Amino acid sequence: MSTPADATQPQVFVRKASGLIRTAGTWDVLAYNVNFTSIGLLLLFLFLFGPAFYPGASLIWATVICVICILPLALVYGYLASAMPRSGGDYVYVSRVLGPALGMMSNWNMTMWWFFYGGVPSAFLARYGLAPFFRTMGIYTGNETLTEIGNWFVTKVGTFILGAILIILLIVIFAIGTKTYFKIQNILILFATASTVLTVAVFIGKSPADTISAFNSHLSGVSGLADPAGYVAKSAKEAGFTGLSPFSWFWTLMVMTWIYLNLSFMSSSAYIGSEVKNARTLQLWSMPATLFLVGFGVLVSVWAVTKAVGYEFLAQLGWADPTGLGLDSTPTFTELAAYVSDNAVLAFLILFGFIFWSYAWLPGQILNGSRNILAYSIDGLLPAWFKKVNPHTATPVNSLLTMGIASIIALGIYVFTDLFATLVGIFGFILSFILISISAALLPYRLKDVFETSAVNQRVLGIPVITIIGVLSVVAQGFMGWVFLRDPSAGLNGNPKMVWFNIIVFLSGLVVYYVAKFVQRSRGVDVDLSFKQVPEE
Repeated sequence: MSTPADATQPQVFVRKASGLIRTAGTWDVLAYNVNFTSIGLLLLFLFLFGPAFYPGASLIWATVICVICILPLALVYGYLASAMPRSGGDYVYVSRVLGPALGMMSNWNMTMWWFFYGGVPSAFLARYGLAPFFRTMGIYTGNETLTEIGNWFVTKVGTFILGAILIILLIVIFAIGTKTYFKIQNILILFATASTVLTVAVFIGKSPADTISAFNSHLSGVSGLADPAGYVAKSAKEAGFTGLSPFSWFWTLMVMTWIYLNLSFMSSSAYIGSEVKNARTLQLWSMPATLFLVGFGVLVSVWAVTKAVGYEFLAQLGWADPTGLGLDSTPTFTELAAYVSDNAVLAFLILFGFIFWSYAWLPGQILNGSRNILAYSIDGLLPAWFKKVNPHTATPVNSLLTMGIASIIALGIYVFTDLFATLVGIFGFILSFILISISAALLPYRLKDVFETSAVNQRVLGIPVITIIGVLSVVAQGFMGWVFLRDPSAGLNGNPKMVWFNIIVFLSGLVVYYVAKFVQRSRGVDVDLSFKQVPEE
């Protein structure tokens, strides 16, 4: 960290360039954003919880409405990332438009939730990736050991060990360099995408009767039951399932929480802006393109799976106790596809490929969070230790290490306690999304030079397009905030402590900012001056 020559006089804190290198091309960025939305996890949650716990919900309409609500946000991020293509995402946007205190508040909130959520996708690798793969391979080969290994991955110990290994492996890869990560990512996403395509292909033309027949055929051995599907129906009824309900707009809106959980993070590349080639044009279209690409994939998948499996059987699976089937967790939709395929090779490809969807949030969370921490340190809001960039690999090693340690701690909390659930922090993200949208709306008026010289200098009837988009996004994200507050499964409805926790985390960045400002001022440094310009590249 720079120190002033004369501590008795306030000095300008000069923001240096980050030291990061632009290594991410078109396919790298698109794959990075698609990865963070993870269509595989989105579909898994939608089929696992939608028909069972959102009676009368239409998964098709929920997807369409959710895409419409997220579109303004995708455009907000795309426009801002094009106008100010720097690492740190909303930290740069909000701090330069609304002021450093609000910028730190918005982005610190995002970073904190990425800390907390570090334990979620790392746990999913074992629960939804490796467990279904091994136990299905065990069922196909008749090898009980493979099935037992799959069931072990679902245990708390198995989940934690695999998750910790994954986090450490990612930190090592990121430390080597983002170029190396992008090469690996671009290969693995092909396996993941093939899994989804094969799943849809297997289900096309099949009926619920076909699926139930395949289910019984493949699970009768491991369960010891002549009619596993009959057991599922009976177990679901005993647990409280009363059958399908008529269409409900309310529950259709509520189930959007599971779609928004994934789709709202189509803007991941905004946080590595200093590492994106041709960022002013690529960032502008890649985020809405990701939204439409994944949204279309969800619609096709929902159509194929619900036609072949049926809402009723999906709902029964969600309610039933899986241990009666010889499994330690509910069979996923990919496992159903593997059974329906009745082909060991197809089953292998479907479930092996899905492994790479199961943890797909995690790389973006670690990488983006580390870039945020780097930006804070460069601006003097965190100690200089965090801004160390390896000159050979151009990676912020200390910031990465911080994210890795925090993610392992979060993994332990997620696995071994009931303090954190999958949906509870998304409301916190929405608070930042609203502030980012306000920044977009005000950009042409607060940073005229940046707006006028950017590729987003567009107007309709004299009104800047980014202002219109920003206002629409504020309304849309406010609506989604209401949905999360009302959804009984989101962990906020009837739980004021968790609502307040979201708000406190959101406001905590203000405390960090003003403490850092006080410390720097005591050294004769005025950190506010560095926020009056867009950071160097």
